[in-house]
Amino acid sequence: MKIRNNIYRLFVSLMALLILSSILVVPSSVYAATTTSASVKVKTLAAGSKYATPLYVIKSGKPGPVVLIVGGVHGSETAGYKAARQMCSVRPSKGTLLVIPEANKLAIAEKRRVASRQADLNRCFPTTKNGSAKGVLAKSILQVMKDYNVDWVMDMHEGVNYSKYKSSSSVGQSLIYYPDTNTRKIANIIVNMFNKNISTYSKKFSLLKYPVKGSLARAAAVTVGANSFIFETCKKESLSKRVDRQLTAANRLLRYLNMK
Repeated sequence: MKIRNNIYRLFVSLMALLILSSILVVPSSVYAATTTSASVKVKTLAAGSKYATPLYVIKSGKPGPVVLIVGGVHGSETAGYKAARQMCSVRPSKGTLLVIPEANKLAIAEKRRVASRQADLNRCFPTTKNGSAKGVLAKSILQVMKDYNVDWVMDMHEGVNYSKYKSSSSVGQSLIYYPDTNTRKIANIIVNMFNKNISTYSKKFSLLKYPVKGSLARAAAVTVGANSFIFETCKKESLSKRVDRQLTAANRLLRYLNMK
């Protein structure tokens, strides 16, 4: 009788283990169907040089647009690179997000628009489709746009004054886009989104076209056919507000592209 009870208990234990394993073990076919190739990689541009700076490659694992966001092309335009740093934590729902948070680390370290004895980075990019960039850093950024076949570019900048002030040549509080139907559509959306909450006309955002020749945004459109724009906040506003506006514009672009 004792032997029978032991056998019975052993049988019950084995059955319990079988049932538990069937619950806990997920079939490989189900696992394969639910996983993606989403990933975040940090690469170094201009590696081994004094211009070395990180590039964040954030892949959703799903087909979609390739968006490049750049901050810190000018080192004194603080809101741009602070906002771009935060964009490194965004995880798109589709497509690929590329972020160069501190493009010009030398200028950022000096807190100057252009680093000592250096050329203005935003004048070093090619002006024609097959043109060449000037300098190690501009060449590295241009190569990123080509390697990833970038579809959209947002370059984060700041001006010292409001663009609507006729007495100033500054383009603060503006969005400067490359003249393309798709780019103009989202540019209008972003500008109108901000302006509806700004009561003072002189402080409203301006919609401008043709980024300056030699700029990253212009080169993106000319060389790889990307939809591109420069987003300029104004330094007369508080830093927190400027950073928030940069982030709001960037995230609105991603929502427009159904990446968020």
